[in-house]
Amino acid sequence: MIGRGKHKAAASLGAALVVLLWCAASASGGPITTPHAHEPELDQAVHDAAHAVDQAWDVFHEAALSGTLASPAIQTQVEQYLHESRSLLLEARAALDRDDRETVNRILGRIQELTSNAIKLSREKKR
Repeated sequence: MIGRGKHKAAASLGAALVVLLWCAASASGGPITTPHAHEPELDQAVHDAAHAVDQAWDVFHEAALSGTLASPAIQTQVEQYLHESRSLLLEARAALDRDDRETVNRILGRIQELTSNAIKLSREKKR
């Protein structure tokens, strides 16, 4: 019976800890934010660029899996565009962390160009 009491005490302590943590989280009054606040529109632009890169990958994968890519050379080119876009996205996030608006905007423009080209080429059908 003594072991049973220890188990009940541990369970009660665990429940109390969960309640304490929940109360502490509720008392904070809002979402957890990063210590470095960015301009909301620049944050959104980087977020949108990430979605554009994902969409370009999706269009490419659909074409590759269905066998409709125009040629192996096109496939190689599209893959290059997509990999460069992903790499640039990391650079854009780093520039965002540095509050380097000019660099973020320049990189986002390049990502837009690359993802547009990747989607266009992915949709080009075999002849």
